[in-house]
Amino acid sequence: MKNKKIIIICSLILMFIANTIVVLSGGYQDIDTIIRNTVMLYSSETVSKAMHVITFFGSTYWIVALCALIFVFLLFKKKRSNAYSIASVLIFSTVVNNVIKLIIRRPRPEYISVVEHSFSYPSGHTMAAATLYGFIIYLISKSDILKKYKLIYSGVLALLIILVGLSRIYLGAHFFSDVFGGMIVSATVLVSFSLIDDYKKILE
Repeated sequence: MKNKKIIIICSLILMFIANTIVVLSGGYQDIDTIIRNTVMLYSSETVSKAMHVITFFGSTYWIVALCALIFVFLLFKKKRSNAYSIASVLIFSTVVNNVIKLIIRRPRPEYISVVEHSFSYPSGHTMAAATLYGFIIYLISKSDILKKYKLIYSGVLALLIILVGLSRIYLGAHFFSDVFGGMIVSATVLVSFSLIDDYKKILE
């Protein structure tokens, strides 16, 4: 299992490198435009309001607050390892996101409809949502709750991750390639931390 995770991590890293090269070369221009135009076919006042609500679930304020609550809850449940892990994975993901943004320095779309002050690639909201909710899915999978509830909770969280990414495209805050890149990085971080968790259990 550990070897499979190492292969997955290496594959994700190569995928991100390839994705970044295509982004820098302008190869995503047509795809980004097509996906943006397709998403905007469903544009309306109601959808716009919904997207503003959905994108909040990937915002710094919400993610930090939720992570803090989960951290305290896990400490209360005497699950210190999980508490420190969820905080660490989010902090690490945030640092990685900011470093990549500063290296790539991709401008935001010209049609952006929200206020943002950072660079575009990869999507920070998407990475934050995918990292935190993805790690919660990981904790759920390791819990002793009934399988049907695992599927329900995990499905809702996975859908929320996708919707946050979609909201960033709809609001013009990011290109599709930004969101896709963010998903890849978050997946890499999550699989890496699950691998570390496996080795921690061996040492224990």
